[in-house]
Parts: sequence; C-alpha cells; structure tokens
Amino acid sequence: MDPIVIVGGGIVGASLAYHLRDHPRPVVLYERDALGSGTTGDSVAIFVRHQSSPDPLSHELRERAWEHYEPLIEDGTLDFERIGTLDVARSDRELADLREATEALADLGVEASLLEPAALADHGLDPDAVAGAMWTPNDGYLDPAEIVRYYVREATEADGGVTVETGTAVTDVRVEEGAVVGVETAEGTRPAAAVVNAAGPWAPAVNDVAGVSLPLRHNRGPVVVLGKEDPFSLPFVQFGDGIYVRGEGRTQAFGGSFGASYEDAERLDPTDARSVDHDFYLEIGDRIEAAIPRLEGAEVVADWVGVRTLTPDGVPVVGESAVDGFYLAGGMSGLGVTLAPAVGEFLSKRIAGESVDPEIAAYLSPNRFE
Repeated sequence: MDPIVIVGGGIVGASLAYHLRDHPRPVVLYERDALGSGTTGDSVAIFVRHQSSPDPLSHELRERAWEHYEPLIEDGTLDFERIGTLDVARSDRELADLREATEALADLGVEASLLEPAALADHGLDPDAVAGAMWTPNDGYLDPAEIVRYYVREATEADGGVTVETGTAVTDVRVEEGAVVGVETAEGTRPAAAVVNAAGPWAPAVNDVAGVSLPLRHNRGPVVVLGKEDPFSLPFVQFGDGIYVRGEGRTQAFGGSFGASYEDAERLDPTDARSVDHDFYLEIGDRIEAAIPRLEGAEVVADWVGVRTLTPDGVPVVGESAVDGFYLAGGMSGLGVTLAPAVGEFLSKRIAGESVDPEIAAYLSPNRFE
C-alpha cells in the first residue's frame, strides 16, 4: 500500500505524523536535516492567546491546540512557563487600538486587561516610556524540541508506526495526470498516495516541484540572547514596531524582531548563511535603554536568525491543493508552536476523509488566494 508522505520534520510535520499514527495507510516522514532543526529550532516558542487583531477562528484554533497541550503539561510530559504577554503602546493612538483589542479578546473568553503605565514597572518597563499595555497573563513558552520528540516517539511507537527518515531531502514531487504518485529523494523514487508539504521555509520550493503556486514569502527574524548575573523575570513584551523581548529562565532573555511584513518580505533561500546585523544589536540596546530598565546591563551571549514563512493574511495554509493528493501545512507566520497541534489534528481528519468544521476549512484553505 502506497504511503502518505510528510515532507518536513518540524513541529507541524511531527504533529501531523502523530495525528496520522493510526491511519490505515503507512506514513513516512522525510526530514532533510535533524528533527526540529529548522524554523522550529529557531523559535522563541511562545504559546499565545494574545492577538493584536483578534479573530474568532484563530482563537478557536488556539483553544483546540491548548486542549492538546494542557494535559501533557499537567502530567509533566511537556514543560510550560506561564509568563504572560504585554502588548505595549507607546502612543495614545496605539493605546486606543489595544483598548479595542482587549475588549475583543475578552468577548472571546480570553483573560485580558489594559494596564496603565504605572502598573508596568512591576513587569520591568519604564512607566514614563510607555502609554500602557494589553496584558494577557496566561501566555507562556514551551520547549519545541521537547514537543517534537514527544510527537515523533508516540507516532513511531504506535501499532504500524510512522517511519521517520532524517537526513533525507525530498527533491521532487512526482505528479501524473494532475495527481501525486510519488517523491524523489537521494535514494530514488518513492511511491506516495498523498504528499503533505510541511517543509517550513522550504515549502515554496516543494510547491514549485509539485506545480503548485501559492503567494508564500519569507522574512528574517533576528534573535539575541541577553544574559545577566542576577536573576530577573520578564514577560513576553512586544512593541508595535515588531521588537520584542521575553524572559528565558532566571538569568536570560531573548530579544528579537518579528521581521518584515508580508508586503516588504520576499522569497529567500533558507540554506543561506545568516547572521544578526550589527544595527539590530543597536536597536535592541536602544529599546532597553529607553523602555526596559530590568534589562540594563545585560550582555549578548548568543544570537541567531530564523526564517519565517508568511501568507498575505497571516493565516496558515492547511488543506488540499489544486493537485490531487498534494496537501499544504505551512505559512505559519510565526505561530507554529501555538497552532501545531490544531493544524495536525485538522489536516489528519482532512486526509482521512473525516468531517471538519467548514468555517475552519475555508479559513485555512490554500485555495482562498485564487
């Protein structure tokens, strides 16, 4: 029986493998490098109910994902640090937008409140540098490598078991008469009843060889690791210009940027060597000096640049493509850790021919850009 092939062993591909572990067809996952080594490994791993522009369907997906995460956190399988999110306004105009977002999130059932500047000193910010912030206290961070290991272990140990091949790049998707028939790897042609593109930043290249056109773009997200000798705490703090910081353990924090918007993004080669620009060090330093006194004196101890895959509307592409048997699970736009369990569950049902919420299906559909 020809297998279902998953291309990509990041958190989304691993989640899908887990959810397909009982499918009657065999399932094979190919990862070009090591499991979780791409965008998943570069993630700052935040699970957020926070939304700057609240959307009910995105909220529903987050809640479905949390339904998967919560029992694993409670039984100790996964680690979760609840640190909360502060969406910071530095002007009255930004504060007005956050007031609307706070009300919208509260209507969706999210615990959210608007904090005055004086209250932000307790979270490590300078009250004189900000106009206020939206506070969503139940957000936090997970360990993406831990999640991938759990999903892959459960998938491969199930009856029948998913087969995982690392260090194996899929170089071509074989299509005949408008339908998927196999994939090419360095080991030769492998038959496939279906192929799922969960290749993260390599997704556009996999789409190309399958003859599927989607408006995916990339941006670069620089991250610096900031360390101090004395212990401190810091929530996930994000500013309207895309700069963010978040606490990491007791003596470190990540400082990063969400990168270019879709309009300013482009298609990149994910294999290009990447380093953090010196200008970004200066930008983070200026932001700390201006608004985050709790990080004063912190030193950069490490850095990296991740590549995110973006869609025009910021919503992932998950579902069937115009090529029969070719599915998409990508364009996560920085929400891979937050949405992976829900994406894996949804797409596994789609592949198995089970019923799914039609609103969610239309929301995530790769065909919505036509």
